Amino acid sequence: MRILNAESTADLLPYERLIPAVRQAMLDLRAGLIHASGRTVLPLPEGGSYLAMPCTDARYAVTKLVAVTPANRERGQPTIQGRVVVSEAGSGTPLIILDGIVVTARRTAAVTLLGMETLLGQAPEIVVLVGTGAQALTHALAMGERWPGVQLRCVGRGRAQSSAFAATLIAQGLNARVLPLEQALEGATAAVTATTSLTAVLPDEVDPATLIVGLGSFTPQMAELPAKQVRQRQVWVDELDGARHEAGDLLQAGVDWNRVHILAEALSNSALPRAPMLLKTVGHAAWDLAAVRTALID
Repeated sequence: MRILNAESTADLLPYERLIPAVRQAMLDLRAGLIHASGRTVLPLPEGGSYLAMPCTDARYAVTKLVAVTPANRERGQPTIQGRVVVSEAGSGTPLIILDGIVVTARRTAAVTLLGMETLLGQAPEIVVLVGTGAQALTHALAMGERWPGVQLRCVGRGRAQSSAFAATLIAQGLNARVLPLEQALEGATAAVTATTSLTAVLPDEVDPATLIVGLGSFTPQMAELPAKQVRQRQVWVDELDGARHEAGDLLQAGVDWNRVHILAEALSNSALPRAPMLLKTVGHAAWDLAAVRTALID
């Protein structure tokens, strides 16, 4: 059985293959061809948590295991470590272990990019990226790879932080610049939030033509999208059950779940209404399975 490090895992997950794999996984999950149970969370010492996310299809049995250990900051070690363990579904034979943090980061970006292309009906020209952390960096690099020449407008907590982030992107050959939020939003195709904020990082008023995408918040207590925009826009999610439990942006806005759509519905609908749209993603084990399918493609 192969055990891959972060670099080797990333090499097996190019977005040109991963994005179509995520698309197929969404359709398969909706059709009942992928099975997944809820995330299991167990306590670890010193306030840590141990998470297990299993998922199966006719070919693979996949479990992502993640250890969140805040005390590791004092030890100079990563606070989040993970792996994706893959076995053959029919025989149970172990096949491979992938780096779980890389899998999560890249499949999350793949979901975002797929959602943007699907809801916009085309590749975006100007993207406002709010956030300067690891998720923001992964998404920026993914956008640059998928949409060469896309304009990235970077917005962080402060000018220095934003400038450093943009400089990193420019060094990678991306078209990035720093702008104040209000100016960055002018004429933007999409506004993507990748923060861990407990309160909205976008203003209450956003041009209806701008697609809003929230991917950073992941608990009911976190809400990086303004409630007014959640209530006014057509709302899409990557997976409904997870959103009902984890999407603080939607929960705090008191969203009407009867009008929330899953992205899989849009994948087979070429005539989407051009209403103001908002996409909220929370993640799902099926997207990890999509990464496994990509890594082990024949």
